[in-house]
This record gives sequence, structure tokens and C-alpha cells, in this order.
Amino acid sequence: MSLKNALSELKEALVNHDLGQSEEAFIHELENKNNLRSGSLVFYFNNLMILSMNNFENDNQNPEDTKKINRKWTKNEIDFMFEYIKGRQEEGALNITEILEETAQLLNRGYQSVNYKYYSILKASEKKQASNQTAYQFTTIAHKDVPVTSVEAIKETTTTPQTNQVTPAEDSDLLDILSGLISNVQQIPSINLNEMLRGLYQLTNMALQNQEATEEVERMKSTINLEKEALRDKLDKQEQQLLQEKKRNDELQIEVSKLAKEITAFNKLGDAAKIQNLKTYNQRLNYLIDGFGIVLQVGS
Repeated sequence: MSLKNALSELKEALVNHDLGQSEEAFIHELENKNNLRSGSLVFYFNNLMILSMNNFENDNQNPEDTKKINRKWTKNEIDFMFEYIKGRQEEGALNITEILEETAQLLNRGYQSVNYKYYSILKASEKKQASNQTAYQFTTIAHKDVPVTSVEAIKETTTTPQTNQVTPAEDSDLLDILSGLISNVQQIPSINLNEMLRGLYQLTNMALQNQEATEEVERMKSTINLEKEALRDKLDKQEQQLLQEKKRNDELQIEVSKLAKEITAFNKLGDAAKIQNLKTYNQRLNYLIDGFGIVLQVGS
């Protein structure tokens, strides 16, 4: 018997739409060819048909939706997985890893996802069975001890220690990936899982430190920019003040130039005219009052 070969050929025929005119005849021929019990492939055929239809619908979806690698497990897929594992083990296949890989290929799923789903369901089933089992010990007291016969049900004191297990969601892609990663690493003798996880932890710490350093640099840049803005404002104000001082100096130079011309004109006057205008020119020669209220002494 070769269930593996039969299902591989059956899936290929479904994908290529090469079943011929009669599905029943094709399935019957596969069963005879692989020495399988009559009707044993009907269950697999129906589930593979459903899977093929779902894949066709996914191919016609929006490209944005098809980016998701993992998809939610259906009841048909779970039933198919356990039925196939059971059938392969009945044929004598003992390597569960190989059987899970075959299941992943038939279901178009990753090995990590199939591996995690299989063992998580087994653990949940074992836990449920353990909680439903209640053991009792019966003790009978003889007539000579008491006037009546008593049967007491004593619950066993030995209890299985409970462990806190978190049941993951069926669509937990991250847990599927982590479970598959740990499973694969444990099968590679040259890789130390603890060392690898410790290295990843150190890398994340370094990444956080780098992130903090980057944020500190950004804060320093912001502070420097604020200081540069304040300095620029200060320089602008000083430049405006310098322009104002220059304007005042220019006005003062104009007034001094006017005064020099008046002095020259005064010196050209005759003695009589100088005496006549002496008082007026004396006042203007002694002090010059500019437009800003500054008094400059230019003569005595």
C-alpha cells in the first residue's frame, strides 16, 4: 500500500484538471494501482477538492490580501491532517517529521505551521483527557468494627502538577513561526538554541541602545538649532543697532560739515560784520545740538 503516492497523484490530477470523464473511475483506478482499500480515497478526494477551490478563490483575491503567507486553519484541513497521519502510520511509516512534511505539501502549507498545529492539538487533547480522569480508592470497614457496612470513596491524594499553558489562537502566525523555528533548530546538532536566543537578545538590546543614541542625537540637534536661531536673532538686532548708529554718525557728519562752512563764511566777513554777528556765531560755535539731543562742544 502507498497512500503517499496515491494522494500525490490525486492532487496533481486535481491541480491539472486531469481526472478524465469519471471521477469515480479515476479514484477506483488509483486505489487498485496502490493496493488501497476500496473507497479509502473518497475522503481525501473531497477534502483536496475543497482545498483546491479555496486556493482558486485566494488566487483571485486582491493582490494586497494575498501577501499573507499563513492562513487560518479550517476543520477540513485538521481532519485531513490527522486522517493522513493515521493512514501513513498504519502503512508502517514511523518518522512523524516526514509525515508532517508530506501533509504540508498536500495542504499547501509550511512545515512549521503543520508541525505547530499538530502538536498543539495533541497537547490540548491530552490536557482535556487528564482533567476528565478522576481516580477513586474504595475502603470497606468490617462488620466487627461497626454495626453497619460502610463504603467510603477516597479521592487519590496524588495529583498531577498543573502547568500554566497558554492556548494560542488558531491564526497566530507569530507562534507558528517561532514553534517551527525552535523545532528546526533542535534538530540541527551544530546549533545551540540557547546561544542563538541569547545572541538575538543581545542584538535587540544593542538595537534599543542605538535607538536611544539616535534619539539623543536628534535632541542635541534640536537644541543646537534653537541656539543657532537665538544667536541669529541676536546678530540681527545688533546689525540693526549698528545701522542706526551709522545713520546717526552720517547725520552728525552732515551737521559738522554745515558748521565748518559757516565758520569759513564767518572768517571771510569783515571786522564790522564779525562784531555785528559775533554773538550769534559764538553760540553756534560753542555748541552743536544734533537731532538726538547730544551736545558737542566744538569751541570755547
